[in-house]
Amino acid sequence: MKDANVFVPGAGRDQSWPERPRNRIDRERSRNRIDLARVVSRARGVDQRDWVYWVKKGVKALTYYAGLHPASLRLGEGEAAILFYHKVQRRPVGVWGEPVLDVHAFEQHVAFLARQYQPVLLSELVAGLEGRARLPRRAVALTFDDGYRNNLYLVAPILARHGVPATIFITTGLVGTDGWMWGYELEEIFSRSPPEQVCQASGDPAIIRLGSLGLGPRVLMSACVEYLKELPHESMLDIVERLRAKFPVPVNDENRFLSWEEVRELAHQGFELGAHTRSHPILTRLPLEEVERELRSCRDTLEEKLGVRPALFSYPNGATCPEVTALVGRYFQAAVTTRSGLCTRTSELLELPRIGAPVPVSELAFDLVWKVSP
Repeated sequence: MKDANVFVPGAGRDQSWPERPRNRIDRERSRNRIDLARVVSRARGVDQRDWVYWVKKGVKALTYYAGLHPASLRLGEGEAAILFYHKVQRRPVGVWGEPVLDVHAFEQHVAFLARQYQPVLLSELVAGLEGRARLPRRAVALTFDDGYRNNLYLVAPILARHGVPATIFITTGLVGTDGWMWGYELEEIFSRSPPEQVCQASGDPAIIRLGSLGLGPRVLMSACVEYLKELPHESMLDIVERLRAKFPVPVNDENRFLSWEEVRELAHQGFELGAHTRSHPILTRLPLEEVERELRSCRDTLEEKLGVRPALFSYPNGATCPEVTALVGRYFQAAVTTRSGLCTRTSELLELPRIGAPVPVSELAFDLVWKVSP
């Protein structure tokens, strides 16, 4: 029997996602159109390590460590890069043993950027793109999403040593709480409990089906997260809350959020602070009236707490659509996505691309040279 939550490839050509499910019936129709095979394929992508992958990594490393990085070939006049990070941690490996951005790797990033490029605040980069100010050659802006405590205690000292500025996007509803970003929370839950048991406890037929496919723990966790990201926000929260109640996991230091006192300290140190919504929903999974509440609440809270109205915004999960972008334009001057690429003077200021900073500095160097403007 076909799973009710799985869109069967070949059963129809239209696999588009309804933009704003308005009621229970619309939400259920939305759930029924998720292509589970595509979800699994995306999840497998995080764990693929074929010979092509390793050859590419080797070429990038050789180019960097042999001093062949041709920085002069890219980021010329009128072109700039925005890098995005989330957090930096002390340990060099993640929950699944994968390399993560630890303090040593991040210091390599910052030293390289300070040496080869011209780091600027995101607002300065935006002003340059608009023509309101001169855009430095090889301009690059560092941005951090969510608002983790390690941005103050691990990131800030490294940036200060190299004189590099940065912009941090704050999720206001999580400031000063012991809350989790739900994707990281599920990662911890899956790593501590039998994955198939976690899937059963979700009560969701598609997740239960995923748990029966014999996927490795890391791929299974990633597939569940990818699936949840495609659900309407209410439906996703219901499942996450169910798992949270069944498998409580206290937030750890690597995932703890800033307090308002710490946010103000970052502002005092010269960090630029932008908005990242109140509760970090995927905005394309919300009704537009709720999107507007998220934007307005975040902007107003930051203004109340810091005395400055934020002009910059980062889309949670990088997701937007024309209707959401139009709403963002009512509240902010510029916004960044997770769409990969370089910025130019023709870039849409409310949908600026960013480059996700990879762990090895050799790959960062390669991406800055060979990424193309969208």
